[in-house]
Amino acid sequence: MHVPPAFRRWTARLVLAIVVAIAIGYLPGQALRRDPRADKLRLQLDELAAGARTLAEGNARLAREVEALRTDVSAIEDLARADLGMVYPDELVLRLEPR
Repeated sequence: MHVPPAFRRWTARLVLAIVVAIAIGYLPGQALRRDPRADKLRLQLDELAAGARTLAEGNARLAREVEALRTDVSAIEDLARADLGMVYPDELVLRLEPR
C-alpha cells in the first residue's frame, strides 16, 4: 500500500508535536520537584545564618564594650568594681552572708 508523502509528513509532525507537548509538560515538573537533600541543606543554611547573626550581635556588643573601655572612665571603673572587687580608699565595704 502506498502512503502519500504529505500524509507521512503530517504524521511525523503530529508525532513530533505530541513528543514536544509531553516534554513541555513533564520536564518542568521533574525540574521543579523538591529534592529532600536540597531541603536538608537549605535548613542547615538557615541554621548557620541564624548562628552567624547571633555571633555578629555578640561581636557588636563586645566591640561596643571595648570602645567604652577605651574612652569612658566610668566603664573602666564599673568593670574594676565588678570583676576585680576594687573600691576607693575611703569607701566602706559590707559583705552580707546569705542565709
